[in-house]
Amino acid sequence: MTEMDDAAAMYRAAVDVALTGEVGMAPDFDRHLQEEVWRLLCNDRDRLLTYCQRMGIIVTKLTTRQTLKSDKPIFELIVTGDDADTVRKLAGRDRPIR
Repeated sequence: MTEMDDAAAMYRAAVDVALTGEVGMAPDFDRHLQEEVWRLLCNDRDRLLTYCQRMGIIVTKLTTRQTLKSDKPIFELIVTGDDADTVRKLAGRDRPIR
């Protein structure tokens, strides 16, 4: 297993991207839904919402996360279903995580 296959490493990389003001993407697995989900992260709420609108991703619940690396919070959107497939393709991943 490479480092980029490690979900925790991918989440840390997505947080680092989010802190620069870009949209970071990290895969996850929701045990309740029993399916792959993706976390979209950005420190700019408007940029995240604009990105979702452009890509046709449905915005459901937008939450905030505080990090020790930044005084500003990071906005997080959890994407499921068909939108998760869209984000996986945008991230360049060819297979779902298990």
